[in-house]
Amino acid sequence: MKKVIFYGMVVLALVACGGGSGGSGGSNGGGTSCTNCVDPADINLTKDIQDDKITGYNSNDPINIQYLSVINYFRSLNIVCNDAMAVEGPSGSDMEWNDDLADSAKEHSDDMMKSNWYNHNGSGTSNDITGQTFTPARPSTFSERISHNGFSNNLTAENIGIMRTKPNNPPSDAWITAMEGWIKSEHGHCSNIMHPDLKYFGMYESRTTSADSAGWNKVYWTQDFGGN
Repeated sequence: MKKVIFYGMVVLALVACGGGSGGSGGSNGGGTSCTNCVDPADINLTKDIQDDKITGYNSNDPINIQYLSVINYFRSLNIVCNDAMAVEGPSGSDMEWNDDLADSAKEHSDDMMKSNWYNHNGSGTSNDITGQTFTPARPSTFSERISHNGFSNNLTAENIGIMRTKPNNPPSDAWITAMEGWIKSEHGHCSNIMHPDLKYFGMYESRTTSADSAGWNKVYWTQDFGGN
């Protein structure tokens, strides 16, 4: 479930979970029918941004608009995901930003950051807001967080990521590295982004304010997705 990519003193770890109660399996062609297919390994997101290839992308826009522009850029390409679902693009529609999914993503990113925790399940501590609504309190699942934050549809999925750097904080645009890591992943992240039945999207980034005892600064991301 985990892919770790090393960039000098930067460690990026990514984990995907798809399905919710409705499932997000299957493919949009199974990796056999697309024309001019794009291998995710060939994507250089930083260069694509610099070359103005991403429709609607502006670094001066609110961060959620930047996130959404990149997601929909991926969905417009003939990507064949290198994972078990092998979802093919283009996905046939843009995703829409959804505030309920963004709230769920914020809850989990904040929980992971405050609790020094990295898992799709919540920490089960007081930082796990959805988990505290159960009697007795317990770790939340991603689908429970999504529902608790107001998104009621059954089809849901989640990608999470963490970047550790030392001795300095991750750069402000570290999320671009995470996005590229997710689309190149062989563990479900790409198919969550490209799946044609997932129509809605929210994402949130949380950062530690100081280094931990081992000298790492950390940034956490959660992407939550929903379908109809």
